[in-house]
Amino acid sequence: MGGHKIAPGAALAAGWLLLHGWTGQGAELAETRPLFPPAATVVLMSGLPGDIENEHAYREQLQTLIETLDHCGHTGKVLVLSDNPEAAKAIAGERKIDFLKADRSHFLDLGQTLASDTNELVAVVWGHGGRQGATPVFHVRGPRLTAPDFVTFCGKAERPSRWLLMFRESGSFARQLAGSGRVVLSSDAETAFGSDPIAMQVLLRLLRANPVRPFASLVENLGRETSAWYSERNLARVEEPALWLGTEKPQLLAGLAAEARAADGSMPSDSTSGNTNKPVAPAPKVVQLEPAELPAVWKKLEHVSAKDFPDSDAVVLKRRVNYTFGTHPAVISEQEEFIQILTPEGKQFGDFDVMYSPPYEELSFLDCEVLSPEGKISRLDTDTIGESREQGMAEYQTGKRKFFSLPGIVPGAVLHVRYKTEWKNFPLPHISMEIPVGHEVPVREALVEISVPKETAFHFGFDGLPARDPELKQGAYGTSYSWRFEKLPAHVHEVLSARQHPPRLLVSTFPDWPAFSGWYERISQLTDEVTPAISERAKELSAKCSTDREKVLAIYNYVTRLRYVAIPLGVNSFRPHAAANVFQNQFGDCKDKANLFNTMLRALNIDAHLVLVPRFSQAYEAIPGLAFNHAISKVNLGGQIAWVDTTDEVCRFGLLPPGDPGRNVLVIDGHTNKLTQLPSPQPSDHSLKLLGKIDCSTADQNLPVNLQAVALGFPDYQLRSMAHGASEHRSSLPILEAMLRPTSGAFALEHQTATQVSALDETFTWHGEGSLVGLASGKPGKGHLNSPFWLPREWDLALHHRKSPLFLNQGYPLTLDEEFELKLPTTADTRHLPAAVENGEAPLRWKVAWTRLGDDKITARLHAELVHGEMTEIETTSVQRQLRELMGALAAGAEF
Repeated sequence: MGGHKIAPGAALAAGWLLLHGWTGQGAELAETRPLFPPAATVVLMSGLPGDIENEHAYREQLQTLIETLDHCGHTGKVLVLSDNPEAAKAIAGERKIDFLKADRSHFLDLGQTLASDTNELVAVVWGHGGRQGATPVFHVRGPRLTAPDFVTFCGKAERPSRWLLMFRESGSFARQLAGSGRVVLSSDAETAFGSDPIAMQVLLRLLRANPVRPFASLVENLGRETSAWYSERNLARVEEPALWLGTEKPQLLAGLAAEARAADGSMPSDSTSGNTNKPVAPAPKVVQLEPAELPAVWKKLEHVSAKDFPDSDAVVLKRRVNYTFGTHPAVISEQEEFIQILTPEGKQFGDFDVMYSPPYEELSFLDCEVLSPEGKISRLDTDTIGESREQGMAEYQTGKRKFFSLPGIVPGAVLHVRYKTEWKNFPLPHISMEIPVGHEVPVREALVEISVPKETAFHFGFDGLPARDPELKQGAYGTSYSWRFEKLPAHVHEVLSARQHPPRLLVSTFPDWPAFSGWYERISQLTDEVTPAISERAKELSAKCSTDREKVLAIYNYVTRLRYVAIPLGVNSFRPHAAANVFQNQFGDCKDKANLFNTMLRALNIDAHLVLVPRFSQAYEAIPGLAFNHAISKVNLGGQIAWVDTTDEVCRFGLLPPGDPGRNVLVIDGHTNKLTQLPSPQPSDHSLKLLGKIDCSTADQNLPVNLQAVALGFPDYQLRSMAHGASEHRSSLPILEAMLRPTSGAFALEHQTATQVSALDETFTWHGEGSLVGLASGKPGKGHLNSPFWLPREWDLALHHRKSPLFLNQGYPLTLDEEFELKLPTTADTRHLPAAVENGEAPLRWKVAWTRLGDDKITARLHAELVHGEMTEIETTSVQRQLRELMGALAAGAEF
């Protein structure tokens, strides 16, 4: 072919066409065919979502694929396998689609059903993949799907088929699935990576941009844009999308895209791509060193065996943190880590993203290198590390980031990173900070050292670790405090556990709380000035109010609706912006909204002050300093104190949202110099009442049901939040089912109404109509009616074996009252009603009672009281036992 070059996309198209034996005019026609040929049989399967976010994402992705089918003029058979087929049906529209449960049984049965189908098959499979032991699997409910299952699905037929596999470990599936007549596009080839592939979102973006894009073009651009995604972020590419043509060696698409960039020195453009002509930051330069050049620090390092850490992808072999508190510079730190990679999934620990705050803070990397299992070192040129600034908004300025990925991160490799920071001028008059000690993987050895000048106050304490005294070293100019830790376990957050930071050391050089309080009052001066515009607006909002409480509520409803801009309360942002600016901009963060709220109340001569809160954390009397990440208000209403959080637009007045109750807070009022504890929630203030009427008078398996829920306290917050999310995503899912699930059968919603999310002066009420499927069973002359009650979804998870105490209902108590009226057939003879059962012991008290009302009606009542949501280890054991007993009682039903 002489010097003629074939573009990667053309090469892919040619190989694909040759595989199918198409040449000449037929080849030209085939090259223009879209992903879904008109007569093809299409199978779309999404895996087990695992959480509500992925559930919504899979539904949107399925909708995009179905819309693509319509744009392609597809007329063939379409089969959808989904974890929730009923919910998936809602997006089918008028198109005829067969919906099946996405599990192993239905998948294999479908393969047998399609065995006699002679049309070309196109299958798109996406979701979560991984491993069970050493076996690659695709996650569905029940037994996971394996590569042999996909081979079994295809059977021995050699009809043309395309498979798009977008999940972790898809390369292992593609390797076994590839064969004569099959084209397989997988999101990876050889190396497993630690997160869901981005290839699926790239694929769908390409399809949305051009639904009839030829398949060969789709393949080419998928490789190109996947490669670009990592290049733009200066990250090592962990995905390797691959095209498997029959039995040929797979073509690595992102690699071809990289070759194309190298050939012409730029990113090839695609008129339908979102990445057209976008600049890409150069990757850091890498230098290879021979073993003889290994520094001494490597020779002293003790490696570990992967078999000794079966649950970890990596281990921190050594970690060192040194801080020096001074004046010029104010703070110097040096941090160093050696991390040994144990599994392919450990590759994620080679990605670094460090934020800092110029111009006051400087960051410099000193060592960024990897020791390979063969003993060679790959070292980054730290001067070429990428940098970016986060996008700010108006006066809200964020810091900069330095980010990079280390090369050669494979099992057995050890990475070494060392960097230094300097605060020229610390933004506080004294030092106050948190120093992480633990890690998400085990730490073999850690050393923390802090040097403090003489005559400087120094307070310290541990969060998540037992208290221990430091080793002291007196020097000529100060004192060094050091702590050594060994064999720290991995910090793993267990489901239904309290939100916790990794183990950390809290330090402060503030002399005491009065010193901190006085400083914060000084920097907050003039931020709460009452301007004519603020005064006028406050009076307008409260014009029809007759009491101070009504005025406060009117101002509260106004401020909570302002747009929230998340800027954390920390050394980068601790002073409220002027109330006048927040009022004009109509947005702010927590302290800005609280300050505006207080200022508007002052315009009405109502006493209100800013309150600093350690949300989802805690402040300690012994460690004065900036332990706070949130701000609320303290309002004096006729001698009664009201604690008010204006941050959240779905939080009703009087409720402290999650993370606030029980925290030690600091009131900024000019005279308070010590911490105050916010009140803990009481069960009577957090209740959900559920009333239901079920028509069991027919023999139909679908029983009409009318439900009404009335929520107070945290249940109001939960359901209002879900209603807000459903409105944003235009979801028609039952709002109540975000919190509760029926103990028997399934609820099929037909219609629902609810209180407006913004109506914060109204109790949240939800009403739903639909049918209950599976509540009743039986045959003529004899029937069984199961329990009609609903229970919190998280109570199912609470029953599993645990290593940490339970944290239910976001730490709030819960009073649950349910009453169901069941209408029976007029000819029914109630033979048996379950006897009343109850448990009167905390932490979970409950009572179940069934009552007969005349000849054709019975009522079923449930009362449950969770006295508090945050359990001790002993209480966790007790509540699990009480839950099992409750579920056993609910298993009994009525006989008639």
